[in-house]
Amino acid sequence: MKPTTQNVVLLQIRKSLLVLLIAGGMSLIAGSVYGDNVTVPPKDLSKPYVERQTWKEGKQAFYKDNNVWVYTPAFAKTFGMPPENVYAELKGIEAAAYRIEDPGYKLCGMGGKEENCMAQYRCVTDVYIDESKYPLPWATDQMADWHPKYSSVQWLERPGEIGWIPKAPPSMKPFSNMSSSDIGLLPFVDPQTHDAVFLGHNGNVPENYSDWGCGGDLVYGYKRQAIDGLTMISLDYGCMSRNSEKKNVTFKLRSCKKDGYKSLQNKLFHEFVLPDVFERKIDARLREKQERDKAYYLQILNQSTKK
Repeated sequence: MKPTTQNVVLLQIRKSLLVLLIAGGMSLIAGSVYGDNVTVPPKDLSKPYVERQTWKEGKQAFYKDNNVWVYTPAFAKTFGMPPENVYAELKGIEAAAYRIEDPGYKLCGMGGKEENCMAQYRCVTDVYIDESKYPLPWATDQMADWHPKYSSVQWLERPGEIGWIPKAPPSMKPFSNMSSSDIGLLPFVDPQTHDAVFLGHNGNVPENYSDWGCGGDLVYGYKRQAIDGLTMISLDYGCMSRNSEKKNVTFKLRSCKKDGYKSLQNKLFHEFVLPDVFERKIDARLREKQERDKAYYLQILNQSTKK
């Protein structure tokens, strides 16, 4: 039946009322979260970190830091950081910040059901290095870069084409030991030999094991002279617990070559240590994540067994 002019007008009025009701409902929700006539405030950088991260009754909403930190006394003084994360013996870096991130996409179809989806978390550690004390062997003049895997390009791949893997700088020698899936950014190079330089750690090998292998941690991103003259490097630190034998975890920025099955360190450019006190906080975060994952997997298993 063809709608009359009156029916069309009534339909438009109903749509308009619905829009107004939805808008009003959203305003009520926003009011209940933030309080009447209160919006999420801009970051007031005139206040020190501790004050910005401390809730006060009756004050506006604030952005909560999701990192676990460790830093030197000087770093704490410069940025107004709380004293409980100060570690005076920190070696090779001024600070480190660890977090578990959700990049937004999910793995779906688990347990044979399309709706069973799970976030693909990544664990990231940012390290802050003072290059006036520890100059780094950069392979590029770029002041900042970020791994292109975490963009829409990864969904546009075609057979034989992996568009999100970054290419090495032209001056860098190819490094045959690394498969393409292992490569993050390649920002470091030996300035004399032009061999690739990788940043790896010993957190997953036995305490007295000397052969670390020629692999490295993915460099997700970097920003040189990021803040107060410090360089920030974001590293993939893995979402698995460290070796229980480990106390401190050592990172080495080095070039590496293979001699048969043995890895030979060619040249060491920098070294820093994440202390046990920081690693224990990371372990606690990972245990929380593992418990959540375990509960979810059990839920999917129970659903599958009821079929």
